Amino acid sequence: MVFSFILTFTISVIVAIEDECAKCDLRSSYCRQWEDGARSCECREGFVRISNGSCAVMSQLGMPPEPPKDAETEEEPFCVLGQAEKAATRILTELLSKYDRNLVPKMKGVDVDVELLIQRVSEISEIQSSSTMHILFSQIWHDPGLSFEHEEGAHCLTNLSLSHRMVDNIWLPNVCIVNSKGSTIHKSPTPNIFLAIFPNGTVWMNYRVVVESPCEMDFSFFPMDRVMCTTIFESYAFNVGKVRLHWKRQGQPVEFIDEVKLPDFHMTTFIHEKATFIYPAGVWDQLNIKLFFRRSYGFYILQIYLPTYCMVLISWISFWLDRRSLPARVTLGVSSLMALTLQYSNVSRSLPKVSYVKGLDLFMFGCIVYIFFSIVELAVVGTLEHQPQRQEEFMTDEEIKKNIFQRTFSTKSFRSGYGARHTECNSPVDSTAWQKRESWPERTFVECPEPRPPESNQQPEVESEANNRMLVFVRQRRASRKKRRRLVSNKLFHRWSGEDMDKFCQKFFPISFTFCNLIYWMYYTAKSKD
Repeated sequence: MVFSFILTFTISVIVAIEDECAKCDLRSSYCRQWEDGARSCECREGFVRISNGSCAVMSQLGMPPEPPKDAETEEEPFCVLGQAEKAATRILTELLSKYDRNLVPKMKGVDVDVELLIQRVSEISEIQSSSTMHILFSQIWHDPGLSFEHEEGAHCLTNLSLSHRMVDNIWLPNVCIVNSKGSTIHKSPTPNIFLAIFPNGTVWMNYRVVVESPCEMDFSFFPMDRVMCTTIFESYAFNVGKVRLHWKRQGQPVEFIDEVKLPDFHMTTFIHEKATFIYPAGVWDQLNIKLFFRRSYGFYILQIYLPTYCMVLISWISFWLDRRSLPARVTLGVSSLMALTLQYSNVSRSLPKVSYVKGLDLFMFGCIVYIFFSIVELAVVGTLEHQPQRQEEFMTDEEIKKNIFQRTFSTKSFRSGYGARHTECNSPVDSTAWQKRESWPERTFVECPEPRPPESNQQPEVESEANNRMLVFVRQRRASRKKRRRLVSNKLFHRWSGEDMDKFCQKFFPISFTFCNLIYWMYYTAKSKD
C-alpha cells in the first residue's frame, strides 16, 4: 500500500515536471534544468512572467529594463587559458538543446541588416545582357534564442564562430538574390560561409558568392552606350510581417574592395535603395543595388572606325586614276566594298540581334553609301566618255555681214537671169524651191557660183523688199541659234566630260564625308556624356 502510494506520487511528479517544460514556447521561454535535476520554464532576456504563467515582453508591459550591475561591486571575471573552447562547446550544446530553428525568433518579426562588399566585377556580356560579380554578402539579425551572455563562461567568449555545417541548425531569414540568372557559393576548398553568434544573440552570416545579374542595355548609341546592372535582394520565404530588410544602418552598406576594371567598360557610379513589392501572398521588402557602366570605345576606334576610314579613302583613289584604266578603278571600289561588308559582319556577330539601328550601323551604312557612289561614278564617267560631242559652231559678225551681201547679190542675179544656168542654187524667196529643199532650214547660208554683174546699178540697200528677204532670214536664223545655245547651257552636266566629273568628285566626296562625320561624332559623344 505504501509502495504503490510512493510510486504513484513519483510518477505524478515526473509528469508534472514534463508538463512544466511542455508549456515553454521556445520563443519567450525555454526549459531550464537546475542543479538538483528539476526543470522549469524560464523567461528569456527581455521577457517577464505574468499572472497566467506565460512570458511577455517587458516593454509591452511598460516596465523599465533591468538596471546593469555595478561594475565596481562586481568581481572581475577570471578566464583560464583553454577553458574558453570548452565553455563554447558547452554553451553551444545548451543553446541548441532548447532551440527550435523552425520558428521566427521574434513575434513581431525580425529586422535584418544587409551588407554588401563587392570583390570584383569580372565580366559584362552583351549577348547574355548580364554581369558577373564576386561579392561578400552579409546578413545581420538578432535572435534572442541564441543569446548566451548569462551562461557560465560567456564572459570569456567574444563570439561563437561556427562552421558552415551549423547553418542548418539555426533559423535563417532566407535572403536571396531574386533576379539573378545564377549564383554559386565559392568552394575553395570548403563552402565560403562565415557564421558568428555574439553573446547578446546577434547573428552575423556571410557568404562569398559569384552571381550573374541582369543588365539593361540600349545599343542605340553603340559603341558610346551605357549599361545598368541591377541586383535585387529579398527574403524568399518571409514577408514584411516576419522579416524586414534594411541596408546596414551603421556605416557604409555597399563597398568595393578594389576599383572596378574591365577591358571594355568602366563604372561611373552606383546607387542602393529600398523598395517594396506586392505579391499575392503579401508585401515583401526588396533591396536594390544598381551599377552604371560606360563603354570604353577606344577599341572600336582602332579596330573598326580607322580601318573603315581607310577603306573609304582607298575607294576615292579611283578619282585620280586615268579614265581609261577602268579595270583598276572598278577593282578599288569593289574590293573596298567587300572588305567593309566583311568587317561589319564580324562586328555584328559579337552583338545581340536587335531590331533597331545602332550607332555603329549608321556609320557603316554611311561608309557603304560613299563607296557605292564611288563605283557609280565610274559608270557615269564611262557614259560621258563615249557620248558623241555636239559641235555648236556659230558665225562671227564679219562672216554674217559678208554672207548677207552675197545672199542679197545672189538673189538679184538670179532674178536678172544671170544665174539661170545654176539651177541648183535657189533663193528662199522661191516658195516652190524652198519647199522642195529639205536642207534649207538646216543651213546658215547657201553657197552659189559667182554670178555675173547685174544690169541694174541700184545699191543693195535700196532694192525691193522681196530682194531683201534673205537678210531677214539670216537674222532670224542667228536669233534662233542663240536661243538654242542658251537652252543647251542650262542642262546640268550636258556639256561635262569624264574629266570634269572626276574633278568634281575629287572635291565633293571628301568635303561632304568630313561634314557628315563631324555631325556624327558631335552628336554621339554628347549623348555619351549625358
